Amino acid sequence: MKKNVQTKPLSQVQLFVTKRNTLEQKISSYYENTQNVSDVIQYAVAIMVKNALVLSDYSEFLKELVRELFLHAEPSEVLRKNLCYFKPYFKSGEFDKVVNRLFKNRKEYLQFSEEARSICKYLHTEDAPAKEDAKYGYHLVSVFKAASEKKHSWILRNIDPAMSKEEAREKTRALLKVLTTLTIFEQNGSRKFAQLVKFDYIESANVMHYEESQELLKESDQNSEDAKETLTIMVPHGFDPRTLSDAEAIVLIQAHLPEGKTLADIEVLFVERPADSAEAADPADPVFDPPVISNEVQQESHEPESASIKEDRAIGVADPPETKSTPKRSTNNRPLSGRQLSALSLINNRERGQSQQTSSGKRSGKKKGGSGSQKNKKRKK
Repeated sequence: MKKNVQTKPLSQVQLFVTKRNTLEQKISSYYENTQNVSDVIQYAVAIMVKNALVLSDYSEFLKELVRELFLHAEPSEVLRKNLCYFKPYFKSGEFDKVVNRLFKNRKEYLQFSEEARSICKYLHTEDAPAKEDAKYGYHLVSVFKAASEKKHSWILRNIDPAMSKEEAREKTRALLKVLTTLTIFEQNGSRKFAQLVKFDYIESANVMHYEESQELLKESDQNSEDAKETLTIMVPHGFDPRTLSDAEAIVLIQAHLPEGKTLADIEVLFVERPADSAEAADPADPVFDPPVISNEVQQESHEPESASIKEDRAIGVADPPETKSTPKRSTNNRPLSGRQLSALSLINNRERGQSQQTSSGKRSGKKKGGSGSQKNKKRKK
């Protein structure tokens, strides 16, 4: 089996959704290829926070690699700031050795790690495990403010029911505050988890349970990383998206990319609006309404994409949906973003270009017909 080589930093989705074995392999491969000690230590801290919140077991995550880095890697601010979280990874004599290697003396370590040590009790306490057949599941829905002052939500599933109790509120708060000390999560060049705003535990009833056979699950796990989700983009009636160049198609697709997704993660389906819908729509209504719009064009747009679009991303054109009755008028009067306006302008320019070519062809045909008529008149004379 071909080994998965990880050279790019792991995303927030990869860290908090990927299964333990796969995630350990990815981070180990990332360190092997980049030697980035700072990122690996912060990945381990983020997973330590997850382990304290969810039912799944992520305890002693990457223990051997983390031990190796604290014992032998060049001293850094990240190692000093996060050392106390990993104290259970070491024996007593080993931990003292690491303290002496990273700090001038133990007193400096205690002063430097005072706030972090107050959180350690929440990271390593062992609560009674919840029953596997629990009637309800829990999701943690939290809101953070980025360094850019923009708020965003984050959802963590499979939460330990014990964490949803009122007495665990301070523990949840302390654990989420740990994420605000990490620099590995960024959005548009801005640190994403800069400040905790609020959090809620959402209860959901388990109304049905079913499990596939283990063989099918193993096959699914092997293919899960290759699965892509479909992104549907509505285009005006009469517009053919296949006339777009590769560069134009990329601009249009990126205007509709959900947050956290890249061009490699999706398959694109263009759907033409029906003629009736186009006539009934209010001109003031926005044509596009993507779920999340990025404010920055991604790096991929500067790379040659013509081959990758054809091979890695399936782009289809769907027939307009049949409508039996006049569709309801849109009530979404939200102004378009800069990215949406660029995409809309791109389509409008294409439509004008196509209509000009059609008009030019008709005028050319009329001129030819007129010339022939004059010649016929001369012959009759």
